[in-house]
Amino acid sequence: MRILPILSNQYTSNLKMNNRNDYSQYRTTVLRNSLLTDTVSFGRRAENAEQLRALMAYGIPDMYSGKVVIDPKNLERFYSKQFFSKSIKNIVKYLVRYEGSLHTVEKQFFSIVKNMARTNPQYKLKDVVLNIAPEHNKKLLEVQQPIFDELTEMAKEMPPEQLHEFHNLMGVIYKKLNHKPVSLPFSAKEFQYKLQRIADEVSKKQRPQEKELMKTIVNLSKQMPEKTPEELVSLKDIKSKVKRNKKIKYQKSLIKKRADLLTEMEILTAGSTLKNNEELTKLFAQTRAKIYNIPIVIPFNRKSFIYELQKITNTLQDTKLAHRIIQKAIKLPTSHENLSAFVMKCVEYSSDKIGYNMVAGSAGSIDHLIPYVKKGKECLENYGISSAYYNSERAERSIEQQLRKYPKAYGNCQKQVDRLIELCNKGVFKKVKLSRQYIINFAKQMYNLSPPEKRLILNLDKLK
Repeated sequence: MRILPILSNQYTSNLKMNNRNDYSQYRTTVLRNSLLTDTVSFGRRAENAEQLRALMAYGIPDMYSGKVVIDPKNLERFYSKQFFSKSIKNIVKYLVRYEGSLHTVEKQFFSIVKNMARTNPQYKLKDVVLNIAPEHNKKLLEVQQPIFDELTEMAKEMPPEQLHEFHNLMGVIYKKLNHKPVSLPFSAKEFQYKLQRIADEVSKKQRPQEKELMKTIVNLSKQMPEKTPEELVSLKDIKSKVKRNKKIKYQKSLIKKRADLLTEMEILTAGSTLKNNEELTKLFAQTRAKIYNIPIVIPFNRKSFIYELQKITNTLQDTKLAHRIIQKAIKLPTSHENLSAFVMKCVEYSSDKIGYNMVAGSAGSIDHLIPYVKKGKECLENYGISSAYYNSERAERSIEQQLRKYPKAYGNCQKQVDRLIELCNKGVFKKVKLSRQYIINFAKQMYNLSPPEKRLILNLDKLK
């Protein structure tokens, strides 16, 4: 199945207008198992690590990439003060000092922003993205298309039932890639998840009234009735007229209850400063469309596609075919690996969120040397400092596996230790109430957790 390119004017026309009914802002999908290399997330907050967090203000190299991590307090400050909503001239002027900390794709995007700031200093980050989207949409499709073609060819080996499901899925993908409306099922859990995401972002902006209101809205969303087994039964499958009418009445009551709750949330929002929250407004609009089964435009999402594809391949008896298909789908470019994928992901975001995505992966985070899910302790002896991206990407991988995947981490861990020793010798450790023993323990732990055939031996000779 060939996927046709999206017309370029659909982006440029948005430069001078703000369409409140544009549902494309939202494509976050609730996944059973997230794809570990897709997202940047700070995840759970490590306990008993405040001394290490305090060190991040002093320029600590990421233990995996060697890039100096950005103090997460600065990122929180940017977001709380809506710094990324300013003109790109102001953003570039301040962020240029952090350019060396940005990862490859984010750095490439920042270079585009810098160049555009020379000719259009008044632009916002959203304007930059919309301006370059047509070109990058074309480039991204050129990479995606061969993978979709190969998946379609592989799918021919599926039994008829799964092949039919695959073609239905690709039909939806075709519409998404061409920005055609699709009908999306309502999910109370998904709605609650997205509301909580917005609530978390609002709380970072340190506005008590908005935080409390979002808490009220999230609690209201928990009253939303989820899809029931009876609701999923098609009317065509019910032969009895009495039962069919009963189902129609039941469906209408559920729709009314969901719509009434949504209206209550919208009224609460309209009477507060949250009425200017673009993400919340668009989530409400998208949810209402789902409740009433109105087709909406929603962009292609890699994770969502692979998740839906897995649901099909999980029913295949031919496990080798299932594995080959998923491995091929995983080759679809991610926003961290591919500039065009990053740009197209940002098309749906506000300037605030675009800026946050550009910087968040470079923020410092506490990395459990023995992963928490593998019973790693919540203590300084089990902590290292890495960028949020590499921490999230590592997930449950062991240090042994991580060092094999990123051989340069051997040298970058030494860079981190050298900087820690320098700060310790200057008295900074004492200032943040951190013992020099932390460096010694870190070196021992990394030695013990590194590959047996190539131990990581960190030099501590300069430690006083």
